[in-house]
Amino acid sequence: MAAPRKSAQQVAAREKARAKAQELTERHERLIDLAAEFFEQEQQAEQIRAEAQERADAILAKAEQDAEAAAKEAGAKVQQMLNTGESRAAVAARLGLSTAEMKRALDGAGTSSADAGKAKDSKDAGTASTIADTADEVAEQVAAETKAA
Repeated sequence: MAAPRKSAQQVAAREKARAKAQELTERHERLIDLAAEFFEQEQQAEQIRAEAQERADAILAKAEQDAEAAAKEAGAKVQQMLNTGESRAAVAARLGLSTAEMKRALDGAGTSSADAGKAKDSKDAGTASTIADTADEVAEQVAAETKAA
């Protein structure tokens, strides 16, 4: 059997080199595609986190408003108790508050006259249920957004 010619060996070697280079090129292209997908997913994750943070901030702001409204209502109740003629010390003792805490409750409510307490009487029943409903809604919204993230 005759030995292969040098030119045939060179052609075979070049074909083998081309095949190997093609394989490396395809692998390199696949790695580039995977890296691009990685960066897209990273960006999407960051966007999801930013949107969730915005929603959480909005929920917290709403909760703070609702808490302030509840504190005002609590201060109105303290004022109503004082309007019955009870002394500040007796009302504070009944509520388990120091006189300073009671003063803060009254200041937070913005009530200093009997009229403020009387005007709130008609709203008290509806406000309590509204605050409870809002708290439930906030809790459900946070739970849903936590699952989504």
